[in-house]
Amino acid sequence: MKQIITIFFNEIMNNEHENIIIVSHGDLLSVFNAMWLGMDIEMLNKCDLFGFAGGVSFMNETVNGKRVIRRMGDMSFIR
Repeated sequence: MKQIITIFFNEIMNNEHENIIIVSHGDLLSVFNAMWLGMDIEMLNKCDLFGFAGGVSFMNETVNGKRVIRRMGDMSFIR
């Protein structure tokens, strides 16, 4: 499973599009968030990157290549 997720992540990262929408279940999104931040996914056994079901996360990469999660599991669109 780790290999499949790594292949998917690499395809996303090497994509030419500026904006990409990913829809998934929570556990896989937690793995993607960890990979986005450069963490080993085994770290999720010690910590959690939590987002609400239906939430929207905004991930950006700065011009210097630093990866940032600006919002995680944001539900403000419901109000």
